[in-house]
Amino acid sequence: MGVIGIGVGTATMGRICRDKDGNITEQSTARWDADPAGGSVAIWPMDPEKMEPSGPAEVYGNWDAAAYLRRVVDLIQPNRQINIPDLEAMIQAAAKDGVDICTYCADCNCWDCIVSKWKEDPDNE
Repeated sequence: MGVIGIGVGTATMGRICRDKDGNITEQSTARWDADPAGGSVAIWPMDPEKMEPSGPAEVYGNWDAAAYLRRVVDLIQPNRQINIPDLEAMIQAAAKDGVDICTYCADCNCWDCIVSKWKEDPDNE
């Protein structure tokens, strides 16, 4: 792939409503709209000559940087090693060694923290 698009926007899930007989009464399609205040990130292939989308978009939550950045790297296929460390493996190894990385966190928002989730299973099972 020569060119990819990536943007912030709002994802709207499609839906189909049916009546009691199974007839469709209302229908909307899934879509993604560019919006700087949106809560999602979309990645799509682009035609480099026309600079237009050439395929469907893949949509991620804007909080899930590890997933959408991993996908970007997969799509650009660098021909040498990248410099993105495996933070999940590092935190799991620290937890196995008895190091609690959370003692350095001032946020204390553990219920919404990926580090807390990674620490739950240091053997990645």
